[in-house]
Amino acid sequence: MRIVFELSGEHPSLPISEVISCLEGERIGYDYVDTFGSFLIINLKNGMDQLGRVCQRLSLSHFVDIFLFSSEPSKNDLLERAKRIKIKLSGTFRVRCENRSRERIDSLDLERSLGEIYARSNKVDLVKPDDEIRILLSRERWLVCRRFFEIDRRQFELRKANRRPFFLPISMHPRLARCMVNLSGVRKGEKLLDPFCGTGGILIEAGLIGAKVLGSDVQGWISEGCKRNLEHFGIDDYDIQNLDVGEIGSFGKVDAVVTDFPYGRASTTRKEPIVKLYRRSFLSISDVLKHGSKLVCAIPDMELAKMGCEFMDLVEIHAFRVHGNLTRYICIFTK
Repeated sequence: MRIVFELSGEHPSLPISEVISCLEGERIGYDYVDTFGSFLIINLKNGMDQLGRVCQRLSLSHFVDIFLFSSEPSKNDLLERAKRIKIKLSGTFRVRCENRSRERIDSLDLERSLGEIYARSNKVDLVKPDDEIRILLSRERWLVCRRFFEIDRRQFELRKANRRPFFLPISMHPRLARCMVNLSGVRKGEKLLDPFCGTGGILIEAGLIGAKVLGSDVQGWISEGCKRNLEHFGIDDYDIQNLDVGEIGSFGKVDAVVTDFPYGRASTTRKEPIVKLYRRSFLSISDVLKHGSKLVCAIPDMELAKMGCEFMDLVEIHAFRVHGNLTRYICIFTK
């Protein structure tokens, strides 16, 4: 069965990587089919029940759909194919159009025209339909799909730093934190460690997908605040300690490490030179990671990222502009 992911446009590469990492992390068999603009198509080998686990995790997608058919980027071709290709609807339906083609197209007209074809055998319900047919427009192809799942992106706004009982002014957005957790491929019940956990933004997202969360911070008052935040969001399967990164071996072996490295400005390094801190960190992280597991980290410049290659294999880099001239590099290493 072909599945279409409607990716967000907030980054050129992270949304695709997140989907692929979730599929592989959940051990879901698939074949890559194609990408049209911000629409990723895969051929799913497993059942739809397993796909639901992936949908619940995603942060950088909007919808997950079941592919029905595609056409040339033309209204006439799309309608002709819709008349020829029979689809089975559950009951009532509505049609929605998502235009990512950057062309001026009358989306409402497309919705009405396709709806007229399917209204010959099914009733229209614009409020609570049994099925939603989605027309996805890219420059190369137009896709017609049935909606399977809508990602609730509003939930991430409710977990922003200022919505937590304990917060500091500098904190990663929950959507990016969830994406980084997903890039690690960690599964429910597995151990994920953040050795620079701060207020717990990354650990909150990991805990909400069912991972056992481990964290440490060199400042005790911050690690205590992290515990408060985890409990606030209903996460009680955690182990948070007041430790230096060189002491994280006390956690034992872990299935994934996800962290936002200190930058040496607002972040506390106890006046330790940033290069020395990073070298110690990469060494300690490589020691606690199980073989084949991943480190996903945000790093301020590529020279520091290269240092990690002395200890692990660098498999992906995603440049992520935060604001102005501030760019983070989301790096994925494997042990």
